[in-house]
Amino acid sequence: MAISTSTPITAPSPVFGQRQADAPSSAGEIVATTLRLDLRRLRDSDAALIQPLADNWDIARQTINLPHPYSLDHARRLIAAAAVAASRGEEQVFAISRRGDGALIGLAGLITDVLPPEAGYWIGAPNWGQGFASEALGAVCNYALRTLDCARIDAVAFGDNLASIRVLEKCGFQHLRDVEEDIPARGGIRTVRHYRWAPG
Repeated sequence: MAISTSTPITAPSPVFGQRQADAPSSAGEIVATTLRLDLRRLRDSDAALIQPLADNWDIARQTINLPHPYSLDHARRLIAAAAVAASRGEEQVFAISRRGDGALIGLAGLITDVLPPEAGYWIGAPNWGQGFASEALGAVCNYALRTLDCARIDAVAFGDNLASIRVLEKCGFQHLRDVEEDIPARGGIRTVRHYRWAPG
């Protein structure tokens, strides 16, 4: 998983473009599809689905600030905060659901008040190793191209998160630089790898 769908580690830039300021879409609305997945807006009932997936240290340790343990209240606050952030043009967070049965398997999103926008995602452990992360990230990139005035998308991953690095590279992200950052909630100094994607 990329580091976060909710906390950028780069300094914020002025809001770019215009289209991200449109009126927020309805809860649960599907915004992108792939062969196996739907990306949709969060709804209140997702809290009970997000909580057991996010309550996993192997996921939390590869994010900047995902709480651990992760409670139902954390999930409810995430959904509420995501709605506010979307209305302000700051961030869009999507549920990743399987098309066959509608099961929520993770989250993906875009921080949209930085330039370039920053993509993030995580997949719940029961669905690892099936290519869902790269499929979801590709859908996020295509969604950004369709709906935001941007030509590039950034992402970051911790240097020891080899699975996420492989996902980024598979999706065409190019490595830009490594930065040593002090992240106390994740043990202090961590190597953060910065990546950038552009359509080609």
